[in-house]
Amino acid sequence: MSQIIDFSDTSSAQTRKRCKKEGSRWTRSGCLTCKKRRKRCDETKPSCRNCDRLGRTCEGYSSMWAEPLNPSAQVFKHSPAPKRRRISPSPSSPAYSGGFSESLPSPSFTLSTCLSTPSPVPSEYDGAIEIYSPSNTNRQYDEHDESTKTTHLDYLSVIPKPAKHISHLSNIETHYLQYHMEQGSKLLANLESDENPLRALLIPRALSSPLLMKAVCAVSAIHLANRSYNSMDAQTTAADYYIRTIKGLRTSMAGCSAGVFPDEAILTVALLCKYEIVRGSVKQWAVHLNALQKLVTARGGLASLDRDTAEFLWGLCMYAHNVAKITNRGQINGTISSSDTVSITKLDTYVGYTEEIIKICAKIADLPFLGSDSLSVGLEVNMIDEALRNWTHTTTQYILPKGITQACLLRLRMVADCFRDAAYIYLHSTLEKMNQDCSQKLPSTWSRFVSLSKTEALQRCLARVESFPLDAHCEYSALTFPLFIAGCESETSAERDLVIRSLSSLERNFGIGNVKRAKELLTVLWKGSGMHWLDVLEQLQWDLILA
Repeated sequence: MSQIIDFSDTSSAQTRKRCKKEGSRWTRSGCLTCKKRRKRCDETKPSCRNCDRLGRTCEGYSSMWAEPLNPSAQVFKHSPAPKRRRISPSPSSPAYSGGFSESLPSPSFTLSTCLSTPSPVPSEYDGAIEIYSPSNTNRQYDEHDESTKTTHLDYLSVIPKPAKHISHLSNIETHYLQYHMEQGSKLLANLESDENPLRALLIPRALSSPLLMKAVCAVSAIHLANRSYNSMDAQTTAADYYIRTIKGLRTSMAGCSAGVFPDEAILTVALLCKYEIVRGSVKQWAVHLNALQKLVTARGGLASLDRDTAEFLWGLCMYAHNVAKITNRGQINGTISSSDTVSITKLDTYVGYTEEIIKICAKIADLPFLGSDSLSVGLEVNMIDEALRNWTHTTTQYILPKGITQACLLRLRMVADCFRDAAYIYLHSTLEKMNQDCSQKLPSTWSRFVSLSKTEALQRCLARVESFPLDAHCEYSALTFPLFIAGCESETSAERDLVIRSLSSLERNFGIGNVKRAKELLTVLWKGSGMHWLDVLEQLQWDLILA
């Protein structure tokens, strides 16, 4: 017997199913409350009926940035990642015992593999950039790996959907981009303005560059980890994005012809350097900085880049390179410099008014290389002292970026004054160290001819610090170097207590890991038996960065 099929019932059921589906369509333009709950919104103004019916507060209709974020907000509370089937690591995988550690073995791949093709990059760059990562380093981080996208769904569900022009980003990228926009970019520079390049330059380019976006997310995640109580999840995310950034660099640069490195690759390496500074690395940041300088040189110098990129890279490299020479003798190679075609006249986001002082400190760092030649040392000390004595805030005229206030300029001048005091302290400290190291003592008169004594410079520096509230204004973040040098040469408990309290304020307000490392070194130094701080650094085998 043939079976009779009732087509009318089937058609009716399909129609009912289609209507139900169409009636529950979710839209991007709903209220923020419905977006957070992943529920349909009827978009009634000023508050939707759905919220009224359920007795909820309708948060209204706004942009994707619902409200300013802060580390204590629920959006930044990390939930443990869902458990996955454990994959046994391969024999070549690096070991990892939780958190970042400078003693971890290097992974099996480095950025040097990016430059295996013939290029004008010097051979010293080979093997320059190595990474540390959790035990799942052997895992392949695919752009379309769903497991990496769902790790943070528990707390990302409260973030509104992105607008259409950045809808290509995942939820986790939206999360860290927003954090960078509203928090990180304001705390990771030494000068906040409307033209802050961490926003004005990097964010538009990151939106069109998956490689640069990974680097932004890595920096943003490690900065959030430093400022959060529950930070392991953010640390893991930072390591993930760091690895994916290295992998993306390898792919990007493998296809480059000799010396033709794209802007996005150069900016990405700059962010890797910043990543290590924020993380508080005492090993890796220097190789990133050297790599960055060599990439720019191979590209043809700053003149080969657009002006905004050139200004950003010049400030970052000039600041980090010269400050690095203080604690990293022989570890830092030649820096990039502005050429005649790239005249840097804008007040820089990293350098501020301290440009000349930072360069003088680099000259002080070079004094030991003069050996026991008393005459050469004396002439150089005299020139350094004269430069410090004649320095003023108006020595160089700068163009002020948009959005700079008089209060901001006052803080920048205070920081620059502290840098000059610290330069005097550093000069005396260096001459004392040279006397200890030289079999033939240098004339003690050289220290006497320095205009400001070490004791007076130390008292001036600490008095300035004590007279200003070291709050969350980013200009104060540059005080790491003056406070560290003052701490190294302080002898009383009151002076040391002020130094530690001030460094703790910087660590708490700005979340930059190198401040924590500076505190750790001072603690070791003060427990020692009269050792010079450079000797302590050498014993620890630290490449401390004070930028």
